[in-house]
Amino acid sequence: MNNKWKNNYLKLGLTITLSLCACIVFAQVLQGWRGILKCFAKIGSALTPVIIGLIIAYLLNPIMVGLRRGIAYLLTKNKEKGRDYDTVYRKAKIPALTLSIILFLGLFVGFLWLVIPQLYESLKDLVDKTPDYIVSAQSWVEKAFAKNAMLEDKFSQGLDYFKENVYDIFTATVMPNIDTIAIKFSSGVVLGVKAILNFFLGLIVTVYLLLSKETLIAQAKKMVYCLFSRRTGNKILRGSSYANQVFSGFIGGKIIDSFIIGVLCFIFTSAIGLTYAPLISVIVGVTNIIPFFGPFIGAVPGALLAVMDDPIMMIIFIAWILVLRQFDGNILGPLILGDTTGLSSVWVLVAILVGGDLFGVPGMILGVPVFACMYAFVAVQLRDGLRKKKLSSETEDYYRLVGFDEDTDAPLYRDKHEKRMSIRKQR
Repeated sequence: MNNKWKNNYLKLGLTITLSLCACIVFAQVLQGWRGILKCFAKIGSALTPVIIGLIIAYLLNPIMVGLRRGIAYLLTKNKEKGRDYDTVYRKAKIPALTLSIILFLGLFVGFLWLVIPQLYESLKDLVDKTPDYIVSAQSWVEKAFAKNAMLEDKFSQGLDYFKENVYDIFTATVMPNIDTIAIKFSSGVVLGVKAILNFFLGLIVTVYLLLSKETLIAQAKKMVYCLFSRRTGNKILRGSSYANQVFSGFIGGKIIDSFIIGVLCFIFTSAIGLTYAPLISVIVGVTNIIPFFGPFIGAVPGALLAVMDDPIMMIIFIAWILVLRQFDGNILGPLILGDTTGLSSVWVLVAILVGGDLFGVPGMILGVPVFACMYAFVAVQLRDGLRKKKLSSETEDYYRLVGFDEDTDAPLYRDKHEKRMSIRKQR
């Protein structure tokens, strides 16, 4: 009896001691959370090349697989040469990887070479002409609100604020030093050297990841089945495969879709003679990566730049953005993306709002595929739970359902006609 009491007191004392230690550790963590965040920031900075390499490898993997299959198909097309497809496919890894890296570097350098100079010229021209635009805007305000002194005063104050706080700072600080910044960046004096180094280290990481991806995936599977049961391991692999399908389809499709939208915008704005066509097209293309809100976000600065040419140009541009949005949402987007997420428009909107509020622009972009994976996980759990209870997992079967009979467990519907319709559907 005494031993039992001693054991109980020992367990109680050990529990209290461990609880106090946990509270002390938690309090220390709360007090030093800034230091912990700095530590994670340093780790993240050190892993920057690896993160860059992972992103590039993930984007290039579908291209590499397609090139690899194409090379293997072309080399085994002639059956008389006796080449085995699987053997050729294994040997085609290095050529496919080389072509993928060359294609990526070609697109990257070509984008910088074509777009950056035009962006710089557009920006410089915009800054040079801004004083004239401000004078024109002030005269327009005076004419438009000649009979309303209060509104005229408010608009004039807004223009003065823009000139004093935005334009003057930009012209006095940024533009005089932009050439110096570019030179320092290209010569590697400032942070540019670290960015360039991280980029090339990321490319090296990309090469190693793509070369050894089969081994890395196999090792990950070994770890999963080592730590979890076979049933749980199967679920993890199915979930990972679905997440990869959603992310690769959504992100890759969005990049292609946004590139096409940017090119179409450039063709149209150049055709109607907009001065800042390259700048507007880049803004529209980049912001189009953000689902739902992207076109409208890109339309605001584009419209402001268009109105500097002519107010009529702004109206034409806004009309074009609306046409482009309809084309993208109803034709181009579904053609490229398909139903990669499986989410309705309501859940897409929720994912964008929540992701944007928590993580900013990256959250708005990645919120949709992340939410799609969470939605699919919940849907699978609901399906399995309903099947265990021998209930239908089809949503259509619950439209007219009002409950189940307590005695017979038979489904109850709103009226006889709807009951007959539902029974026919289930059969």
